[in-house]
Amino acid sequence: MDERQPARDLFWSDRDGSSYRCPGCGRPREAVDAIEVHHQDQRRHNSDPNNLIGLCPDCHQDDQHDNRQTSRRVQPPRPRGTDEPSSTASKPGF
Repeated sequence: MDERQPARDLFWSDRDGSSYRCPGCGRPREAVDAIEVHHQDQRRHNSDPNNLIGLCPDCHQDDQHDNRQTSRRVQPPRPRGTDEPSSTASKPGF
């Protein structure tokens, strides 16, 4: 088993993958190859939910692992449970 899978499972446990957007570039999940779960403190064994962020492969490698110096694009996520409700949550039929 991949040792990173528990962090992925935890990250996606309370998120809607169909509406998730990369916080670095804003692209929706369906527009990228995948969303990769990144450990913000660079310690892959620290799977505290507030340490995890989902990024597209470009933002994950370029911004967070310093393959390019563009890290100002990625904004830190809010702690779990503090995200603003989505605009579709209050629309009838959704």
